[in-house]
Amino acid sequence: MKKLTANAVVAAIGLVWGTAAFAGSITTPATDAAATPYAVESLINTTDITGPAVVYTMGVARTVAQDFTIIMTPSAGALFTAGYCAAAVPVVAGAGAGTATVKRASTTECAYEIDVTTATTTATTVTFAAPVFDSHTLATSGSTISVSLDLWDLGETARIDNNGTVTRRVAISGNALTLTAAQDTATIANVNDTAGPLFGFLANGTAPADTATVAAAKFVVRNNNDGTTTWMKPDGTTPWNYVADGTAIAVTVAGNFGQLATAGFLAASAVGPAIVATATSSGATGTFTIAPTNTGVAGTSTDITVSFTTAQNASMGTARTFGVSAVGDVTVGADVALAGSATWWVWGANASQLMTPYFTTNSLFLSRYYLLNTGTNAVTYSAECFSEGGAVVYGAAQTGTLIANGLTTVAAANICTVTGATRGSIIFTINAPINTVKGSYQYIDQTTLNGIITPLTRPYNQASTTE
Repeated sequence: MKKLTANAVVAAIGLVWGTAAFAGSITTPATDAAATPYAVESLINTTDITGPAVVYTMGVARTVAQDFTIIMTPSAGALFTAGYCAAAVPVVAGAGAGTATVKRASTTECAYEIDVTTATTTATTVTFAAPVFDSHTLATSGSTISVSLDLWDLGETARIDNNGTVTRRVAISGNALTLTAAQDTATIANVNDTAGPLFGFLANGTAPADTATVAAAKFVVRNNNDGTTTWMKPDGTTPWNYVADGTAIAVTVAGNFGQLATAGFLAASAVGPAIVATATSSGATGTFTIAPTNTGVAGTSTDITVSFTTAQNASMGTARTFGVSAVGDVTVGADVALAGSATWWVWGANASQLMTPYFTTNSLFLSRYYLLNTGTNAVTYSAECFSEGGAVVYGAAQTGTLIANGLTTVAAANICTVTGATRGSIIFTINAPINTVKGSYQYIDQTTLNGIITPLTRPYNQASTTE
């Protein structure tokens, strides 16, 4: 048997490596990441989608005696339009030349014969006109379409130019209409409000600023402006635009609207006409609608400000949390859920509150409160009583002072009494941080000496249950 010289072996290995290096590839789109992005708001799964042109660059030369077959297929879940294969015969260009004719045409395969008229090189390209898809899964955000190319000899018995299928993503879908709600923690209920403890707000300059009676927060509606991708309509070249392609964004603000002034829930856009908002002091949601005229054009974001005006007729407590979400209605696609944040607007207070759901002022019982102030300063408190039926009559200890770094004892009957009844509940509002004051309630039957002692709870901050 004839042996190869060392130089011949090296040359043969180089030939193998060289052939692998020159395998053909899809050069347009250049990468999967270059796939055309489509807005789910602009389509349903049967909307015709026009993808980008697909260009295959040959990896090895073909002579005029080496005609071949090239086949394009869509990924699972996608179909070409019935006439695409016949209407979009590929073009051979660059170095070399060839003529393409249809071998087979269907919604799942476009097969073409390439008759080489001038020898091809590694600079030869085969360009497919923009594929048009008749059905797909792009109505679901994050779905994709890919196309695959297979090159065979003319009889389709042996692969050429590649040892397998070459695939490239050509389309991806996503949401062009989005809502972002950065958490706002600047709203503080004011224990020193002139109308009463925690009846109003602490004014601040953090935009949108709060006043003594009006608290405000904002979220942002992004019209095809997520900072990374411009989402297209089905033609693949026109950006989706809520101003032209949307109808309404229905917003829901969920939280505690107690002590809301009449018509005190307001919403406003930085763009366009006034927004009509609805909420009641007895409800748990506020609603309003953002019209297309309330947002900027595609590629912009719009601030939406929401405000709460207090009625200043009762305490608003030491903590509230409001969430925001929305549903976008668009002209073509299905309604789009816009996830905002369940903890978008978080209120605090420059005070703390403690409560017990039961106390008695019956003279048969020793009924009193123990309030421990662990702070280094004395702090004031006020109390609000609720009866089971009779009228509440306040005593001298309705307001008072808790000594610094010590225990203050207050008799229940000195805080309030109830006409025609002896039982009720109470909330203490204390001008001190929530972690510095703890309390408990005690009553003792003075005859039997039986009784209970129970810790006071925080009515507006269940994360720190008992103290």
